[in-house]
Amino acid sequence: MAGQVVQMDYEAIQRVSNGFNTAKQTLTGVGKVLEVLINVLRATAFFSLGTSAALANYLELIKKKVEKLAKICEEFANDLARAITDHRNGDFQGKRYFGEGISR
Repeated sequence: MAGQVVQMDYEAIQRVSNGFNTAKQTLTGVGKVLEVLINVLRATAFFSLGTSAALANYLELIKKKVEKLAKICEEFANDLARAITDHRNGDFQGKRYFGEGISR
């Protein structure tokens, strides 16, 4: 292992990190829109004989998945940003946050 060189294209990794950050922001926005729709559907559930309530419950499941995916994107963005910082500071061994998996 002596003589092994670890290189990183900082700009490329930063673009990937920024992409995950953009995805997180988009998904967070989608979650907020879903929240509004869910509230409207629940408010009109009485007039739709329960159809709106069923749709609201379905959208609630989607919203939970969207929020979870937004958290995963945020975690990936942060891990990549930390990797850039660590590499610039001379840590060429790598950090275990890449091997930990996704925190829930």
